[in-house]
Amino acid sequence: MTRFGKSDWLKLGQDLLRTEGPAALTIERLTASAGKTRGSFYHHFASRDAFLEALIEDWQAASLTALARRLQDANGPEAKRSVMRGIALEWDGAFERQLRYLAAQEPLVAELLARVDHLRIQGLASMIRLLQPDVKDADALAFVQYAAVVGGQMLLKTGDDPRIPAIRKVGNELFGLA
Repeated sequence: MTRFGKSDWLKLGQDLLRTEGPAALTIERLTASAGKTRGSFYHHFASRDAFLEALIEDWQAASLTALARRLQDANGPEAKRSVMRGIALEWDGAFERQLRYLAAQEPLVAELLARVDHLRIQGLASMIRLLQPDVKDADALAFVQYAAVVGGQMLLKTGDDPRIPAIRKVGNELFGLA
C-alpha cells in the first residue's frame, strides 16, 4: 500500500474543489473522500487554513512557474505571442471559477488569490511592454485583458462552448496577439 502524502491531499483538494465546489473542502469531506483519518490530514497540515494555503501555493507554482519557463524559452516575439495566445486555454477554468467562489467566503483564500492575480497581471504587462512597445499603459491593458479572461471563465462554464473560437479570435486581435 502506498502512502497518502501531502501532494495526494492537494490533488484531492483540487479535484473536490473543481467538481463539488468550496463546500467540499472540509476536513470531514476530504478525509472521507481519501479514506484516511483526521490524523493523516493533520500529519501534513496544521489546520484547514494551512491546507488551503498549500493548495493555492501548489496551484500558483504550477500555473505561474511553468508559464514563466515557457515564455523564457520562447525565442522571439512570434514564439512569445504563440505562448500568450494559449495561456488562458490551458488554465483550468472549472478549478479557477470554484477558487474564486471559495475566495468570496474565505479571507485567506481571497488574499492568496489576489497575490496570484497581481503576479499574473504584472507578467502580462511585462509581455505587453516587450511585444507592443507602442502601448502607452501596459498595466491598464494587462488588467483589462486579464479581467476579460477571468470574466470569460465565469461566463463560459465549459471549455466546449461553441462561441470560444470566435471569442479567442477577437481577443487575439484586440490584445495584439493575432
